[in-house]
Amino acid sequence: MHCQDCPRYDPEAQSCRDEKLNPLRWDQAVDIANIFGLRAICMFNDHRERLVDTRRVVPLSRQARKTPPSS
Repeated sequence: MHCQDCPRYDPEAQSCRDEKLNPLRWDQAVDIANIFGLRAICMFNDHRERLVDTRRVVPLSRQARKTPPSS
């Protein structure tokens, strides 16, 4: 989404009311998320959901959590 089309965009200040960033490319989104954190990226950004998915922690399976029996 372009910032100018967003309901959170302030046309007078020409910036986001929430002070969020809206990177255009995937590599920019990754850099911003690594430096400022995922919350710095606009929730309407095209790359945000993909970033959330790549940062999701996958829980260990039950098999991996079991401790081996003591000898």
